[in-house]
Amino acid sequence: MPKRLGGILFCLLFANVLNYALGEWLDRQIPNWTPPVATADGSTLNTSRYFQNRGDTILAGRPDEEALMDFYAYLDQGGASAYLDWQAARQELRGVATPFLQRAIAVADANNTGKYLSLLLLITTGLLLFGKAFRESSWLTPLLHFGIVMGTAAFYGSLSAPLFTGLIAGSWLLYFGGIRLFLPIYHTEWSRLMRPVLSLCLFLLATMAWRGPEVVDYWFWTSPLFRLALVTVLLFTVFFHFSILIQVLKVAEMNQLARIFAYGMPLGLTLLVLGFALGLYGQEAGDAIKQLNLELLTFPPETIAGFDPDAPFVLSLAGVILLISAGIGYYIQRIAK
Repeated sequence: MPKRLGGILFCLLFANVLNYALGEWLDRQIPNWTPPVATADGSTLNTSRYFQNRGDTILAGRPDEEALMDFYAYLDQGGASAYLDWQAARQELRGVATPFLQRAIAVADANNTGKYLSLLLLITTGLLLFGKAFRESSWLTPLLHFGIVMGTAAFYGSLSAPLFTGLIAGSWLLYFGGIRLFLPIYHTEWSRLMRPVLSLCLFLLATMAWRGPEVVDYWFWTSPLFRLALVTVLLFTVFFHFSILIQVLKVAEMNQLARIFAYGMPLGLTLLVLGFALGLYGQEAGDAIKQLNLELLTFPPETIAGFDPDAPFVLSLAGVILLISAGIGYYIQRIAK
């Protein structure tokens, strides 16, 4: 118990440090990612900057940009009147300038649907937890965890981000499948390792149930407090997952060096397969990065065009190195024991 309490306190302290470092890094990088003058181009980064600048200066925008401003006013303030203003602006909108902005308007249209679906999944997950449906011995428990993670990912992508949702599904299956394949654990322990991920899902679902999936991106770019909460939940998820994994491997009588190598095998497998899948996606190099950005609307298209198109293959190379080195070290330690 003292070790776990110390880990929790460390996570709280490290979350503040990491959040401060993240804020400083974003302040330095955002000018390199966006044009000097913010525009409502549909990307959550640039449109959030454009919305914030409207409070100080009057910016002349096209009708589609003005409609997005009404939507961002709802994300910022909430309330029925702000939502009705956005709906009225949407009804009057006839044409959209670019396909990227058209995608942004479509995602904004689906925001309310994602809000209520997130609320439904949040309530369902809470009832399952209260009803003790996540019994570690049950073979349905991994499927329940997988379903909640996939639902959270699908709602975050406004039910129209197949590549992003597939990426999350593949990551889950590869990582937890790799744990079951490579490491000496039982079904109950395997189910226990998945449980910390519910904390992150519940946090995201609660946020999306408040004002819709798009508020996650908007608050990430504009609210240091939300970033702190997100970083804290992420650290707690990782901490509890690996603390459980450490205890499981200790019970399997593995020494500390063997445990370190054991962590790398499922991670290496996940990076290897996902890197190759993203690198080979589409007709040209970099199509996966462009498609992910189009689905999530994170950066302006011009920013994505400047990214290295071969970045996914670098990810797969890191996975190969991690998988081979960790696998050799792990089995050498097991044989020596």
